[in-house]
Amino acid sequence: MFKKILILTTFFLFSVITFAQNNKFLAVGNVKIVRQEPLAIKREDLNITIEKDNTIKVESFYNFENVGNYNVKSTFLFWLDSNIEKVEKEDFSNKNTNNRGKYINNIKFFSDYKKSQNLRAVIKFDENIYKNQNGEDIQREWFAISKTIEPNKEGKLYLSYDLKNIDFLRTKNFTYSFDLVNNFLNKNKAEIFYVNIYNKSAKKIKNIDYKNYEFKNISTNKNKEHFELLVGNVNLDDKMIINFY
Repeated sequence: MFKKILILTTFFLFSVITFAQNNKFLAVGNVKIVRQEPLAIKREDLNITIEKDNTIKVESFYNFENVGNYNVKSTFLFWLDSNIEKVEKEDFSNKNTNNRGKYINNIKFFSDYKKSQNLRAVIKFDENIYKNQNGEDIQREWFAISKTIEPNKEGKLYLSYDLKNIDFLRTKNFTYSFDLVNNFLNKNKAEIFYVNIYNKSAKKIKNIDYKNYEFKNISTNKNKEHFELLVGNVNLDDKMIINFY
């Protein structure tokens, strides 16, 4: 009997380990719009805070201007990519079998300071798009809201969420991606792009890699690193990678 229990326990542990290895957070993406519109990005402020409990809090503030001559009603979205475990038979029931809530919590959208309900959709695709990718099955979760901006008017958007279980302590990096489609004017060019990265975790930041820009270390507290980037007229594409020691 003891031998059977030992075998079952070993199998269970192996299954958990295997599952953990096959299901990995890959990246989270910046806000985009579904189709091309005459919207200029006046400013984007991005705050990323790595907490002591290794939760990563993301806050994004956007200021858009409609330079067209018609009302722009568009869908603003961001996405999260993860590896998923391959299964022989798809489960279309309403069970929590697709990593829902595994990596993301507390999603909040505010449109012109008014709270908005977000929508969620999930797609899967087979592509090797990450160099440290474990397999070919990627699950991309989309979160979005719709917003209307009148001609020659500006609209504001605020988005925040918490990331958990992303295992940056092991991978020693965190990827925030701007890669998607160029639907804003001038290849998603932002007139002002302001980034603040705060690190309260036990891991220290080695460097921040984004378009060869230099992030200034303006830390004033040894227990809380603070890096800053302020640039103008930058195309919001490529990936920003925070590397840890």
